[in-house]
Amino acid sequence: MYKKCWLPLLLLCILLPGCGGSSQNVVRTRVVILGFDGMDPILVERMMAAGELPNLSRLHQQGGYQHLGSTIPPQSPTAWSSFATCTQPGNHGIFDFLRRNVRSYTPTPGFGMTHPPELAPDGSVKTPARSLTFRQGETFWSVADKQGIRCKLLHIPFSYPPDALEHGEMLCGEGVPDIRGFTTTFYSLSDAFTPEQLEAQEKKRVAGGMRIPLRFDGDEVTVKIPGSPDPRLRTGVYVETPLRITVDRNGRTLSLEFQERQLTIVEKTWSPWVEWTFAVSPQFSVRAISSFYALEVGERVRLYMTSLQFHPKEPYIPFSCPETYSGELADRYGLYKTIGWSHDTHALRQDALTEDAFLEDAEKTDAWLEKLTLDELDRNEFRLLIAVWTSTDRIAHMFWRFRDPKHPLYTEDGAKKYGRSLEDSYRRADGTVGKIMDRLKPGDLLMVLSDHGFHSFRKGFNLNTWLIRNGYLALRGQTDPATAHTEEGQELLQGIDWSRSRAYGLGLGGVYLNLKGREGQGIVEPSQAQALIAELRERLLEVRDPDTAEKIFSAVYNRDEYQGRAAGEAPDLQLGYDEGYQTTKSSAKGAAPAELFEPNLDKWSGDHASSEVAATAGVLFANRPLASNATLMDLGVTALHYLGATVPKEYEGKNLLASGPSAK
Repeated sequence: MYKKCWLPLLLLCILLPGCGGSSQNVVRTRVVILGFDGMDPILVERMMAAGELPNLSRLHQQGGYQHLGSTIPPQSPTAWSSFATCTQPGNHGIFDFLRRNVRSYTPTPGFGMTHPPELAPDGSVKTPARSLTFRQGETFWSVADKQGIRCKLLHIPFSYPPDALEHGEMLCGEGVPDIRGFTTTFYSLSDAFTPEQLEAQEKKRVAGGMRIPLRFDGDEVTVKIPGSPDPRLRTGVYVETPLRITVDRNGRTLSLEFQERQLTIVEKTWSPWVEWTFAVSPQFSVRAISSFYALEVGERVRLYMTSLQFHPKEPYIPFSCPETYSGELADRYGLYKTIGWSHDTHALRQDALTEDAFLEDAEKTDAWLEKLTLDELDRNEFRLLIAVWTSTDRIAHMFWRFRDPKHPLYTEDGAKKYGRSLEDSYRRADGTVGKIMDRLKPGDLLMVLSDHGFHSFRKGFNLNTWLIRNGYLALRGQTDPATAHTEEGQELLQGIDWSRSRAYGLGLGGVYLNLKGREGQGIVEPSQAQALIAELRERLLEVRDPDTAEKIFSAVYNRDEYQGRAAGEAPDLQLGYDEGYQTTKSSAKGAAPAELFEPNLDKWSGDHASSEVAATAGVLFANRPLASNATLMDLGVTALHYLGATVPKEYEGKNLLASGPSAK
């Protein structure tokens, strides 16, 4: 009898996750997690109902679908950090794209920093360039790795620099900077810049890029491309290399010559990837890659160049684990995009790139990551695979103006041409999901998620201006709160009279008290803090749009929402905007413009960064039924349980397959 029963029981143990105990790779179940940044549940449901997302609908029928709880605030760095660490922001410490130095008030990047190399007197490298993360806590894939579970981790946002893995591979995505140390720096080259555009360049007011004027002598011009920073010199000095451009206006082509290379580009086409070397010293050079797009070649010339990105075979800073993995992928596929902010929204906002070129590039970027993911899936050298696409978020940010008739930039012609560009990205995502579903093995767990939803951004609110008008913030040399404001370009909390300021705004929705004993020049007594927070919250919730009389905030969260080791770094209040409103970019950077409200005339026309979290949920699909009320913190915990791994006690998520048939 026992001889007849042992085989079925053994097979059952193999198929059930966790059977036979522990973190060892006895159980061969696999977990695949696919992320699509910013995929909105309302649009997903509308498209499923119309039959436009057949694979996500199939996944819904196989297991389930629900809204996925995001974070406060529902920003990508905050949300993906909660996904990674299975903890609330109060524990991982990422609250915004910006954070402030409490002593000096100086804003810094909110999620990490890049430090240039230190060179010895002879020009050799004393200390290599490096990047640091401010995120606290251990990622769930690191937990899995330490228990012998091999992981493949592809483009997970804000998970840079890479974790030190013993058993798997990781290719970082959002967070990887360019060789200048910035999120991304595009180059716009043209012989048709206006004086105003060149003046903006001189005053460093070209967000995310630089303009290089072309002054042709006949059909030729040579310009200098600034590349790697020289760490021996002052900030803002870069190693340059010449680029020679020859134009054939009749043939609509550009010939480029640089560093003993030649390249010809036809109008309205992308170039292949090209390689650069910037010699910082005789002993130290920085390798980089970029590509070009010829927007216009005729009566005038307009040429776009991507940021100078890490060379995958010789990275300025390692962005994969092991370090050789990025180079192995180059051997496998050729050169590929390595910048973390992989869709150049800055260039599109500055008219350095067209909508058509942006969308073409987004489609190619999606296809490359799909190819890599399917390849790694077929290789079957993992038990946990995670891949994340971000085009769904970036296209929403940039093309919402074509979807919302109430948006100031909406036009009927634009809507006809680009009004369903976001749906196109969702259909591509659906196609990717279908290809992966067809490659799954029995027992595999598949989860598909987004970190937050989306809203229209029609009108901007200048938070610091409101704080001035209502007597909470003061500027040096300006005593009338009804008219006080910062000048154009005066940002980063400059010009503030801290001796008269009780509160200030920084980031996309954070309000901070100028607290004595915490801030460098604080004046608010700790005993008065709670009363001031309550007063600010009550008054902010009553703010109305003067044009419509609508309230602009549907929620304002206080610091009690944050618990944990990093809660002391959280804002004292976090705004929760209603549909159509967000903090202006200038106010987010610490400015106080003259007007309280501004129509959003920026192509960045959709947003979510400081929306009410209850109205900004993401999506969650799975090929097994999951418990309801899921949040971003739950997916890692669920994956670890399914893989038979031990879950750290400090994790705040729950196992969505905790009991019943859904655990099978």
